[in-house]
Amino acid sequence: MFEISASASFEASHYIEAEAGAAHYRKVHGHSFVVTASVASQNPDDDGWVMDLGELENLLRRTLIQLDHAVLNDIPGLEKPTFENILLWIEARMKAEGVSPSRLEIERPTLKQRAVYTPR
Repeated sequence: MFEISASASFEASHYIEAEAGAAHYRKVHGHSFVVTASVASQNPDDDGWVMDLGELENLLRRTLIQLDHAVLNDIPGLEKPTFENILLWIEARMKAEGVSPSRLEIERPTLKQRAVYTPR
């Protein structure tokens, strides 16, 4: 199995209204996010690639620009902007562009927090 990856970042704010969450999650606050998207294939295509890495990077950037400097809660589908929901949102947009990620990772590097989603 071959897997290629590209990463891009965005800055955004959000708040989390989860009963189980800490009180400070409910206040609007911001983060720097880094997202890595991977695509896998058993065999390279006729050009010798799983996918053109430049195309993957451009797709990821086009997707994340929709989140950059936004209040994530205001974006349709991200009313509850947890790591998990952000990754599902990104996956849906990538699939709409004809690319099915094999793995998506999001992190907040300054907090050393991340989540990984491996679609089935």
